Amino acid sequence: MKSVVEELESLRSDFKSALESYSTRIETEISAIRSAVEKEGSAETPSSAKMRDLRDMLTLLRKFQIKPEKGRRKDLKKLDALVGDLTLLIETW
Repeated sequence: MKSVVEELESLRSDFKSALESYSTRIETEISAIRSAVEKEGSAETPSSAKMRDLRDMLTLLRKFQIKPEKGRRKDLKKLDALVGDLTLLIETW
């Protein structure tokens, strides 16, 4: 029994580390997206392609819905996919 308890504690520690790493990665990507959008917003006149990308980003963000209180993996997958889509939109800028 003692070995199982020790392994479970190790698993808990690994889980917390993985969550922290995931959280840091997502927050970094969101910050990069925000910086790119702010930089583009400070430009005099964004190109029509960038304006279209910004409209697409706004649509994606407004349609995004999760239930964070449930803590489901599918919500994390949705969040990861959204951040990935937003990143793809700004990569061509």
